[in-house]
Amino acid sequence: MPYCYYTCNLLPLGLIARAGYTPRWLGSRLVDANAPARREALSIHPMTCPYVTKLVAAADALFAGSAGGEAEERRSGPPSEASCDRGGAAGAAGAAGAAGAAEAAGAAEAAASSTQTRDLTGALRGDLGGSSDDCLVVPGGCDAARRMGDLLAATYPELVFVLSMPRSAGPEAVKTLAADLRRLEDRLLTRGAMTPAHDPKPGLAPGTAPSVDYPAVPRPGGVFVVAGPLTDDSLLRLIGRLGAHVSGLESCTSPDRWRPLATLDYAAPPAPGQTADAAVAAGAAGRDHGDLAAKMLETGMCPRRSTTQRRAHLGRRLDESRPASIIYARQSFCDPGAYDALLMAQLARERGLPFLEIEVDFPFEANGPLLTRVEAFLEAQLLDDDLLDRLDDRLDDGLDDGLDDDLGDTALS
Repeated sequence: MPYCYYTCNLLPLGLIARAGYTPRWLGSRLVDANAPARREALSIHPMTCPYVTKLVAAADALFAGSAGGEAEERRSGPPSEASCDRGGAAGAAGAAGAAGAAEAAGAAEAAASSTQTRDLTGALRGDLGGSSDDCLVVPGGCDAARRMGDLLAATYPELVFVLSMPRSAGPEAVKTLAADLRRLEDRLLTRGAMTPAHDPKPGLAPGTAPSVDYPAVPRPGGVFVVAGPLTDDSLLRLIGRLGAHVSGLESCTSPDRWRPLATLDYAAPPAPGQTADAAVAAGAAGRDHGDLAAKMLETGMCPRRSTTQRRAHLGRRLDESRPASIIYARQSFCDPGAYDALLMAQLARERGLPFLEIEVDFPFEANGPLLTRVEAFLEAQLLDDDLLDRLDDRLDDGLDDGLDDDLGDTALS
């Protein structure tokens, strides 16, 4: 099946699979930062979070071709054909005189534009390193993600669909999202990729979803990590190497988030005696996108949501995880993350938990200064725990000695 790439987990992968596509996270196709940049590559404002910046580069590289002259040719069209069109138009202008020159020039522009359009469309549909039906869905969870979607949709209008994500979960928000999901599915089906899949297993195939999982089973008394999108479990493994353990992870790419979203679907299970084909057909006919939208908004409680709802969600996660400290890994230039970090710091103070905020890149890299800060933060906690343990031991010894003295005095009397 062709691929439907996506930029954010706020997407029902079951719907994508039933439309005949294999869902795949765009973060698995990041462009090498050391590779030479193409002259015609898309660019965005430098003060944008690295997650959005690098996904734009990944999508542009995916849809524009390999690199160098080939990519530029796909954007601008074959120079020989365009030059011939312009040359023929110029000759006609000279023969027709001043009045005909304007008309011929307009014809030349139209011919050149048509050439570019034909070449771009043919290139995008013909050789994308996979299937000609590959496409991209950009859930607009925050302002930066929406700008990313607008940029990519304007550049590749036939290949990119922007899915607007509400910031609340009220009835009107659910209704709006359900309508957008229906439009997304209709667009995927009308692109004619393939017939609907009969046995989709989204979230199980390698690369389908972010490969972030817990290195060890979370348990109370450790570090609760809050982070933006992560490509792997490097941050969690770093905490383990420094002598601590993880109590929980709150992230849009955490297993607590992507697993439930990966299994969301609107289709009901097959009825007794119903074939798989009939179940798929019945699900497509019913298409309960309203229930699907409600479940998406309930599961995807990310920083884009209202402060009150997000605060309640984070409070529940902390109470369930019972950590001893909190680390917030925020990406640079991420406005929702900055506000969310302040909210998490308040919750930490209310619970008397040590709190550390660090600024990270995407993908995560444990560089020198960051490693030093995390190590010092965890060592301070381990030292405090060791001192408390020694104090408890001394208190226990003192109580035992006092009890022995009391028992001795009682026996003598």
